[in-house]
Parts: sequence; C-alpha cells; structure tokens
Amino acid sequence: MILLARLYEGPNNGMAYAVAPVEDRYRVLPTRDPLADAAALSQKGERVLVLYSLSTPVFIEQWREIAEVASRYPVVAGGPHAVGDPLTLLKLGVKYVVVGDGEAALPAIVEREAEGGEEPPPNTITAVDGRPRAGRRVYVELVHRTYSRSLEVYPPIEIMRSCVYRCAFCQTWAQGRVRFRPLENVVELAKAYVAAGHRAIRFIAPVGFLYGSPDGRTPSPDALAALLKAVREVGGVPHLGTFPSETRPETVTRDVLKAVKPYVANRRISFGLQTASDKLLKLTKRDHDVAAVEEAVKTAVSMGFKPVVDVIGGLPGEEEDDVVKTVREMEKLVAMGANIRMHYYIPLPGTPLWGRRPAPPHPLYEQFIKRHRRKVEGYWREQIELSRRIVETYRELDVYLRARTTPSSTAS
Repeated sequence: MILLARLYEGPNNGMAYAVAPVEDRYRVLPTRDPLADAAALSQKGERVLVLYSLSTPVFIEQWREIAEVASRYPVVAGGPHAVGDPLTLLKLGVKYVVVGDGEAALPAIVEREAEGGEEPPPNTITAVDGRPRAGRRVYVELVHRTYSRSLEVYPPIEIMRSCVYRCAFCQTWAQGRVRFRPLENVVELAKAYVAAGHRAIRFIAPVGFLYGSPDGRTPSPDALAALLKAVREVGGVPHLGTFPSETRPETVTRDVLKAVKPYVANRRISFGLQTASDKLLKLTKRDHDVAAVEEAVKTAVSMGFKPVVDVIGGLPGEEEDDVVKTVREMEKLVAMGANIRMHYYIPLPGTPLWGRRPAPPHPLYEQFIKRHRRKVEGYWREQIELSRRIVETYRELDVYLRARTTPSSTAS
C-alpha cells in the first residue's frame, strides 16, 4: 500500500500531521498530480490510497480534482474543511472523510484498505449503500510526532487541541475536551526540529497563553515558563502568542508576560477584538468585552511588547452602527500603541455562523485602512475575494451535485 500525499504550494502542515503516525510502516510519497502518479503506480501493480488535507480555501480550488481522483482511486480527506462539511465530500466520491483525531483514523483506514474489514474506521464517515455511516469517536493524547520525514515538512508543534470557548466563526472548539501536549514530548520534538536545522520553534494552539491551563480559561504562568525554558535548553528559539498561537485578551496579563518574556523570541503579541459592537460580540460568543482588549493593549505595551489586535469586518448582521463603533475603537487602540490586523469575515462550514451571508464590506473600514497604512496588517482585500468565492463555489457545487446521477464512489 502506497500513500500519495497531495501537496500544495505553501505550508503542508496538515498533511505532515496526518502521515506522521503511519510513515514508519507504509510508504508515503508526495504528489502534485495525483491522477498521473496514481495511474503510474497502479500500472506497476501497486495499491494506492490518495490523501488530502483540506482547509476551505484549498477545497474551493481543488474540489473538481478531488471528484475526479475519487472516481478512480480510494481517497481520504481530512483537515478542518472535512470536519466542517463531510457530506459534500462523500457526495464527491471521497471514500473516507476524517472528522476527528486523524492520529487514530488514518492508521485504521490504511489497515482496512490493506486487510479488509466491515466497520468504518474510527473518527471517519464513509458511504455505505449510498448513506453516510460514522465510525466510533476516539480521542487521542497529543504524543504523536508532528513532523514528516517522508515529506520533509516540519510544521509548528501543536501544544493544545480544542478550546473551551465557542466563538461562532470558529470550529476548533468541536475537537473534544481540551488536551495539552506533555512537556517531555514537546522537548523531544524540539530536539528533532533543531537537529534538522529548524531552530525557530513555533506552536499551534487555539489560545497560545492557555498552555497548561487547569481549566482551559485561566493561564498558568509556571507552565508557560517551563515550556519555553525547556525549548531554549535544547537549542530552540520559541515563539508563542503570535501566529499560529495567538491568544485571547484576558490572558495578556502582567504575570503571563513576565513569565514568557525571558524566553520568547517574539515581541509581538496577537489577540482578538474582532468587533467593538456588543451585539456582534454576543452573536459571535466571544465572552469578553471591549474593556478587556484595551487592558491587554495597555499591559502589552507596558511590558515591552507590540500588541496586534485582530478585527473582523463583514460579520453576518453587521450594520453601520456596528462599523462605526468598531472603527472608533480601532482608532483608540492605534493611539494606545497597537497595530490592527484587519480581516474580512470568511464563512466556514461547520461553524455556527455557516449559512449566514457576510455583510458587505463597509467603506469606513477601507477609509481606516488608508488612514493607517503603517498600522494595519492582514489580507483584507484578498479575504473579501475569498469570502465571495466560497459562497459562489457552494452555489456551483449545488448545481454540480444535483446534476450527478452516479452514487458516491466505492473505489477500492
């Protein structure tokens, strides 16, 4: 059994996480042309399983390719988009959609393909007689390798999975109970990264400053200091509290910044306001107010850090009064010493806001961006286009799937 891992330009972090638990037992090959590579291997008598790790931006680019590959070869699709919209992937012919911890799913999928079996693998949804059938849910501890030797990809080290908060534009909270990677495991991984020439150690966490939290809400300065110090001691240069381990404003306290400052390489701390509208803060279930963000900005500046505050324009239900409040607050935060990272709302399957249309981009946001070019970051215009394309792609998918007359693929 050969696993063909579909890679793309840019990071392939999800794929590295997926294949790490199986690459010591099975041959994993990267591919950028899965149809051609699968055909060539099949002609040699090899059995092939094609793997996709999908975010929604990747999915809207690749869904036609996925359907074509799935019509000829067994396909496994995982990643956040698969978790958010497994049924569309099944309708496109994907044989196994991974909707839970992939460390348990993929080894069982490969074993089932190699040796046969009736039961759906854990953490997957498959099509049986044209109907979705789910495997049992299994939650793993975060002890698996986070890098792939086969693909030569060394992603940020995931130190926290799931989240106790329920932000309505996000789905990370749907990953079961909050789990933290044990410190000794982080150290072993950091050693491997450093040995491979990757001294800059970044982390993945829904809320970076909640690593080791006793309740998923309260920071543990001791756990944070121990994590960062241990990485330093093995030659790593840790980054925490910045992409992709941004944090929440309530966690940006003097005690936390005092604990991390001696060890982190970054002096930028990223956290979200998202909106200054009380109505939209409630809609998005942010569980903080504007005052918490202002306090975090003050604290970060006083401790020698540069605060970078995330704001989302175009949230569903956003009206002019909400925009005015948010722009007024952004002006205040910039005056206090913050940068603003401006986002446009991206509708993502599986999130509570999915199905609600983005509000049109308001010109007041564009005017703010022009006034503060040096203080505004992000991909505002690109995300406006991405949001539009997601909506249009789902319209196109609806027409495509209605026109299909064949049932979900059972390629094997």
